[in-house]
Amino acid sequence: MTSLKDLIRKANDIRHQDDVEIPEWAPGARFRVCGLPSGDWEAYQNSLTKMTRKDEATGVEMTIKSRKAEIVAKALRDQESGELVFPDLREGIAILSKRSGGIVNGLFNLIRHLSDEDRDFSQKVQAAEGDFGDGQS
Repeated sequence: MTSLKDLIRKANDIRHQDDVEIPEWAPGARFRVCGLPSGDWEAYQNSLTKMTRKDEATGVEMTIKSRKAEIVAKALRDQESGELVFPDLREGIAILSKRSGGIVNGLFNLIRHLSDEDRDFSQKVQAAEGDFGDGQS
């Protein structure tokens, strides 16, 4: 009998979308955009806000930074080969950081959706229950 741990380990729960076209970048090319696993999203969320304490008099300073190019670089794949478009993450970030903010933001929002990061917990539970059907509890 397969254990729950093994079922979770083997689950194919990372969604993707094929046939994504970005004519401004590569006319006629088709991309696969993949959602990211929870570890990547957690690292991204943790990197967004950095709090530092200056001193007693000034209190806490908060800096917010965007890393959308990093998320897109981790999720953008060649549809035919399935390979990452940017296997060198640093290079991908450098390239994407100089591309259209609208395109990068659109891809980021798609990745966020595919990663289920645009739904609250109750929506995620309802979707999971729907995936199991009536035969499961």
